[in-house]
Amino acid sequence: MRLNHLSGLAGAVALTAIVAAAGPSWAQQQAPMLDALVESGELPPVEERLPANPLVVEPVESIGTYGGTWRSALRGSGDTGWISRTLNYDGLVRYNREWNEIIPNLAQSWEANDDGTEYTFHLREGLKWSDGKPFTSEDIAFAVELVQHPDYPVGGTFMTDPNNPMSAEVVDETTFKFIFERPKGLLLDELASVNGITVVSLQKDYCGQFFPGVNENADQLAQDEGYDNWAFMMEDKCAWGQELERWANPDLPFMNAWVISEPWTANASQVVFERNPYYWKVDPEGNQLPYIDRLTMRVSESTEEITLMALNGEIDFSDRHITTVANQPIFFDGQEQGNYRLGKEVYAFSNTTVLQLNFNHPDEAMRELIHNKDFRIGLSHGINRQEIIDAVYTSQGEPYQVAPRPESQFYDEEMAKQYTEYDPELAIEHLEAAGLTETNSQGIRLMENGEPLTLTIDVISALRPEWIDVLELIQLQLEDVGVDVEINNIDRALFYDKRPGGDFDAQIWQGDGGLDVIQEPRYYFPANGESVWAFQWQAWYNGTDPQIASEPADWAKKQMELYDELKASPEAEDRNALMEEILAIAKEQFPVIGIGLFPDGYYIAKNNLRNVPDQMSQAWLFPTPAPYDPHQWYYADAGE
Repeated sequence: MRLNHLSGLAGAVALTAIVAAAGPSWAQQQAPMLDALVESGELPPVEERLPANPLVVEPVESIGTYGGTWRSALRGSGDTGWISRTLNYDGLVRYNREWNEIIPNLAQSWEANDDGTEYTFHLREGLKWSDGKPFTSEDIAFAVELVQHPDYPVGGTFMTDPNNPMSAEVVDETTFKFIFERPKGLLLDELASVNGITVVSLQKDYCGQFFPGVNENADQLAQDEGYDNWAFMMEDKCAWGQELERWANPDLPFMNAWVISEPWTANASQVVFERNPYYWKVDPEGNQLPYIDRLTMRVSESTEEITLMALNGEIDFSDRHITTVANQPIFFDGQEQGNYRLGKEVYAFSNTTVLQLNFNHPDEAMRELIHNKDFRIGLSHGINRQEIIDAVYTSQGEPYQVAPRPESQFYDEEMAKQYTEYDPELAIEHLEAAGLTETNSQGIRLMENGEPLTLTIDVISALRPEWIDVLELIQLQLEDVGVDVEINNIDRALFYDKRPGGDFDAQIWQGDGGLDVIQEPRYYFPANGESVWAFQWQAWYNGTDPQIASEPADWAKKQMELYDELKASPEAEDRNALMEEILAIAKEQFPVIGIGLFPDGYYIAKNNLRNVPDQMSQAWLFPTPAPYDPHQWYYADAGE
């Protein structure tokens, strides 16, 4: 199967004809838990809460029934990603469940000008925030203004791109424009990813009271409540990054299916979300979604505790933290006792383990060595990938470099398999070609400055415990060819802090860009802040930190020029051709080293949880399970 992930403008133009029907002809229904609120007058009738043309969601299996609580868990105080993946995927547009088309969502239609510098969006008429107030074009324009303010505490992705400034223009209550200085061919991809949420998450009526652009007394209000200025207050009330704060404020309005009822505070033992009575989606029979009443997420510092919860049947759905290769046999054997099932997930990751040598190393001798392609090839041939796959991944996967997956339209077998053969003699040949011809008394190769070659590799075992096992095997294997490897297990904060200064030899991460090749090219060229192997080159490219930026090699500059052209191109066919050129250069230069193709993963779901697909794709930019519409999941016995 080849996945052709729709990218940007061409898809947008094709979808301008997709407009929801002029309104439902059925009698709309609501969840029983809302009946008393409507009867008391605290809540308007359902037909007044829904837009004129609600989005109709086709169930995976069948029309559901209302009720029940979806139980899951958060690992520690920083696990905001799980919330994003479960309930926070309701942007202007979205990907379909097959991840091959961008489809309407809050925006019922859109069109773009010929060069991709101006996009006009049309919202559904009558949309409402979770507090019942209208969701309009003014909210979009406010979000852009707020995020672009230099004192706003969180970045805004496409809204704050220094290389392509943009503005928002209100046409009328349901129509607005995004206007860019330069063509923005990938705008729809950004809006359809997890990064497209910020622009629809900052209600002008609520957040505007803390912003001097709306409320001239915002600073005084902040000081009255004990803040130094409005920006600090905004960080608590309306900051919209990956921080805990956005889930700690139950007053913040949402457009999601569930809204905060028990916030995520520093000492919280659980976080609870309840149905949004103004949610704007229905099933084909007119039943307002979601079917499930509430979500509870236990906050735990222990993956062992979460694993035990799942084995005991106390997790209704999860594919995070505990669904590891090592745990799979345990979960498989425990299905009957825990009354759950395992489903299949196909990861977008290209690789289980990416070895990123630091091209911007501060030590000149080490930097020159890392830039030597023979050195990188020598390391690659010195790694016994099959041994690692057999021992660590229970023989799942195959030797693989960092390259598009076989399911991708960009798949290149030569790129995926080059230098993956385990051949110590060939490894030594390339290492010696890189100038490592002498060894010390311990058999460790000497660099040209006479220093023994020691590679210290940073790793976060708390993120993926199996990485320590992988590195311990690599350590033994490379020792056989004269390379000393030291494993540096550190926490995530320090792992990131070391990048700007280049204070590391190498770091380990997983291989993004296996399916989301255009959207996540971090390993193919120095594209973004996750291109750790050339962090200072990407700073030069993105203009993000002039103090650390360094001029890239000519081949990387050429890739950057091609990607700039790709981002500006209005046609998907042209973008694909440009990406192939970028990949061809990456194949030739071989900047990072991979270990194995990421094997298929799995999820855990209770047997009575229905409308969950048997197979899902898994990525961050396609934040599974949210694209599979958990608002149409239901419990088969909820009404009993």
